[in-house]
Order: sequence, then structure tokens, then C-alpha cells
Amino acid sequence: MKILSNMMIKKFRIILISIIIIFIIPLGLCYTYYADVGALDKTNVTIKDIRLQEIGLTYCELKIYINFYNPSDRDVNGLSAVFDIYIADNYIGKGSLSKVSISSKSSVEKDTTVTIYYANVATAVVDGIKKGNFDLTIKGTASGNILFGILTISEKFEATKPYP
Repeated sequence: MKILSNMMIKKFRIILISIIIIFIIPLGLCYTYYADVGALDKTNVTIKDIRLQEIGLTYCELKIYINFYNPSDRDVNGLSAVFDIYIADNYIGKGSLSKVSISSKSSVEKDTTVTIYYANVATAVVDGIKKGNFDLTIKGTASGNILFGILTISEKFEATKPYP
């Protein structure tokens, strides 16, 4: 009878451990997934500064400083961005930023340089640049790694800053 009791206890332990593993691992993965998605969703993208690097006869170069702020309690890993750039609501080109990681409750500043050829943009854009008075807008998608880098998700963003 004691042998039967010991075997039943061992089977019960195995079943209990199996049930715990079956429920805890998926719950942990779900928590990690939603926490990572929440951190990426809360990440704030702003244009910190715009600098007119060079004004030529046929082109100009703008350096755009973009700030990524992570207010959440989780790190955001493998963040990259692809965006369209507008001046005075006129499309002037594309920009992108390579992968960066942002610790919780901190920010990272990245910059990108854009060359604008006057022949390819509206007269209003050229006038605004030459006068030094325009609004610059970026609209795009930020992508980040979640669930231990297994998945990548994307969030849309938009930021506008007047120059100067």
C-alpha cells in the first residue's frame, strides 16, 4: 500500500509540474509580449532640431535631429524608423534611422541629413528654405523587436517642428 501511495504521489507531482509548466510559460510569454508592445507604443518621437547645413544654388542640405523618448518601465530594443519628409506640406524625400535601443525612462537622439534639390520640389518649399521660415514634418513607421527579439512590430508616428 505504501508503494502504491508513493507512486501516486510521484504521478501527482509530475502532473502538477506539467500543469504549472503548461500555464506559466504561455502566461510569461503573453506578459512579455504585451509589455514590449506597450513600451514601443508609448515611445514618443519628436523633432528636436533642424539645421540648415548648406544652401547651394540648386540644392540645400538639412540636418534633422530626432529624439526617441521611452517613458515606460521596459527597454525598447532594435528600434528603427523609415519616414517621409515634408516642408510646408510638400513631400521632399525619405529618411531612415538605423537600429537603436532605448533604456526605460530615457531618450536617444539620432540625426539624419537630407539633400533637397530645388528642381524636385514646389516653389513654396524653396522660398521657405531661402527665407529660413518653414514647418518640417516627418511621417513614418518605427519598428522594434519584441518577445526577446523573435518578433518585430511597427507603429506609425508623426512629428512637426517649425524652422527656425
